[in-house]
Amino acid sequence: IQFGLKFTIDFPVMFYLFTILSTISYASIMQMFMAAFGFPGKFLAIIFLMLQLTSAAGTFPIETCPTFFQKLYPFMPMTYSVRLFKEALAGTWNGSVTKDVLILVAIMVVFTLATTLLSAYRDRHKIKEMMANGPESVLNK
Repeated sequence: IQFGLKFTIDFPVMFYLFTILSTISYASIMQMFMAAFGFPGKFLAIIFLMLQLTSAAGTFPIETCPTFFQKLYPFMPMTYSVRLFKEALAGTWNGSVTKDVLILVAIMVVFTLATTLLSAYRDRHKIKEMMANGPESVLNK
């Protein structure tokens, strides 16, 4: 899209690094939804995505959005991604970049840790269940 539309990016390296950071953060959220809820987690992740799109102030200023979305604004990861992309695109490097990067890294770490803990709990529970059913249940699985 960048080259097709002849889009200029003032800080291209930062733009791509922010893209990678955002992608990993979003993937960790999606992975946590799947670990916690299984297949219905995909549906919940879509709902979460829709809430992010409407409350991230990517197209219109957040002040023009309904109050509900204004209250969600500081809690949505896309808010920080959009701000980072605007910084990299326009070259208006201000003091919020470090804060926004740290927030996305924190989101990534928290959701990855939650996924790990949920998966470990579920695996431990399955092992206990198989051991309680005897060795033949282990062989059948």
